[in-house]
Amino acid sequence: MSVARLLKKTVVLGAIRIGWLIKPGLVTRLYTWYLKSEGARIDGLPNYLSAKIWFDGTDYSLITLGEGCTISSNVRILTHDAAINTVAKELGLFFDPPEIRVKAISIGRYSFVGTGSIIMPGADIGAGCIIGAGSVVRGTIPPLSIVVGSPGQVVGSVSDYVGKLYPDRLREG
Repeated sequence: MSVARLLKKTVVLGAIRIGWLIKPGLVTRLYTWYLKSEGARIDGLPNYLSAKIWFDGTDYSLITLGEGCTISSNVRILTHDAAINTVAKELGLFFDPPEIRVKAISIGRYSFVGTGSIIMPGADIGAGCIIGAGSVVRGTIPPLSIVVGSPGQVVGSVSDYVGKLYPDRLREG
């Protein structure tokens, strides 16, 4: 990483860590700008990005965030996994260069990712999903799904959940 990029990252992430105390909405706009400037694909403006998200900075172009998504505190978004490089050594396999699995992630529009969740490499979260706090998400999550647990499992439908809470307000179709 160049000195200029490192300085930019230090200043912006420092401002984000302090800014949430003053104006959380500003943090979301600043984080969005920074991620886009580093190559992330962001459609529109997220609803909320916590100052305490850990984005795997291996390659920001592997990260896609949808319009209106919310990502809570202490969420980890991973695009790489180097575990095989370590564990294969026990089997006598040594990789040069190191073997690192790299896969894109996507969080769909108007999806909600609860605090402490981990989004694993290759996760594709559909539009309008709820990811419960502390969930570990991998693979493809269908739109309008509710996911909880480790490993994350689809346990319900957002349509059913919202329909029970607001039966007279849910629009058809």
